[in-house]
Amino acid sequence: MAYAKLFPLAKNVFGKAQTDAHPLSWFRGCLHDQNQPAGLSRRHTIASSLSIGSVRSAREQLQQPDDDTIVPAHIFAKNLCPPPIEFKLPEADERLESTPHLVWCLNLLKSSPSLEVSLEPTAHKWIQATTNDTDEEERLRTMATDVMRAFTRDELKDAKAVAEVVLLAPILKKNESHELLRVLYTGIKHPGPLNSPQLEGLAQLILGVDPTHLRADDLVKVLELLSNRLMDTHQQTAQCMYQLAMAVSSVLDAMVDTKVVGLDREKLHEPLSSYLNELKKKSDPFLVYQAAYSYQALWCVPDNETTGQAAMRRIWKVLQGVSELVSATKGLDLNKFIEGLVNIQKGFGGPYRVVIAAKSTYDRMNSLVERSQSLMDSLKEGLSFQKKRGWYSALRGADVLIQQGELATFKQLVCKVPCRCDPAFQWGLCQRLGEMAANPRWDEVTRQSAIEFLGEIYKNDEAWGRHYSVKQWVLNILVQLSSSSGDSQGMWVACPIAIQKKH
Repeated sequence: MAYAKLFPLAKNVFGKAQTDAHPLSWFRGCLHDQNQPAGLSRRHTIASSLSIGSVRSAREQLQQPDDDTIVPAHIFAKNLCPPPIEFKLPEADERLESTPHLVWCLNLLKSSPSLEVSLEPTAHKWIQATTNDTDEEERLRTMATDVMRAFTRDELKDAKAVAEVVLLAPILKKNESHELLRVLYTGIKHPGPLNSPQLEGLAQLILGVDPTHLRADDLVKVLELLSNRLMDTHQQTAQCMYQLAMAVSSVLDAMVDTKVVGLDREKLHEPLSSYLNELKKKSDPFLVYQAAYSYQALWCVPDNETTGQAAMRRIWKVLQGVSELVSATKGLDLNKFIEGLVNIQKGFGGPYRVVIAAKSTYDRMNSLVERSQSLMDSLKEGLSFQKKRGWYSALRGADVLIQQGELATFKQLVCKVPCRCDPAFQWGLCQRLGEMAANPRWDEVTRQSAIEFLGEIYKNDEAWGRHYSVKQWVLNILVQLSSSSGDSQGMWVACPIAIQKKH
């Protein structure tokens, strides 16, 4: 099915507006990775500790109804079970179809009791039978180990091999996680041209493994390496810089999730933050946004500056807010989550400052278009690199809800967060909606809702503000979606709740 069939809004609402072409195939990492679960982007590690019960209780914690003037009621009207994947439960000693099939089976075997309640009876029966058959369980584990060993021995380690081995991330044991991390780290440590497949594999591994397997020292070591390579501007291509910025943000996300503290301020924290701040001068809007995202993540990882200093006192208030957010996300108490965002705001001593004021921007919009002002010009006005942004944490919370299929609760969160009109938050929100619309694992109604949500952001100036860069970003997404054809068969392998009871 061509994507264009899903998107009448692209013709009726948006017309034939011009968009800026992206040299990196429209925001690399934005669209669905066919080897990842539906709704699971590269940033969802905090969701790994959630139980189905805690997720589904979240909808009862917001007492106020949605404001239909922000998002119409029919868009994401209810919470869903995440879309399933079709894999056959294997008999003992039966050959498996692929590495994703293997990972899916091993994930079922490690599923927690809270997840098992949502599985179908056939899955329960298979889990019990395989657990009682020690030889079969060991056979499956050995197959995963063999994939690891084959990759380690492979001298080439090309993109296909890396993509296959990192699929194992969710089911690796602690020592296996460390070994694979070491191998990929070594692959990008050597001088010379950047090994892009191993760089992307390293980022996916860090975001995919059990967070308890990640050691703070390892994450700091990886961040130092990536920061040094990012700041080495000698013959650096735009694509290379973007890939490094994406990898840096993945490591920082993991650091936030695992509460890493004490980064060396002089050798790592300050140089990296200064360099990310300098990236706002680049001409690629997608690189600028990724730098802004990484910058916000970095300021959620405290350095080793003395806590008695005034600057640290201000940062500590922010960290208290982030800590509340992490705690709230794990239980999905949305009221507490939003309270944490407000505390971040207070920690910086004032309300959010939306850099592009709604009224003045809308009044200027026609003249901006007439003068052919580029998306980059507008984006530079809208993305601030100041240490007073709550949109990073808000987007992380939204990621959790999307992953678990809690779309109605996701809509409530988006409507209620205090940074809703921040253009940077809206950029990240549009990215996630674009991922959902492009992902064939979601049903057609959900994908159409994602498109209509984008339409509301584009045309409802009263509710969302009038940010030219966001409007242009929406148009870019829609043009890319409408030009895509065919429904590729994604594979949902990272979570055992794939086989769920049919409701």
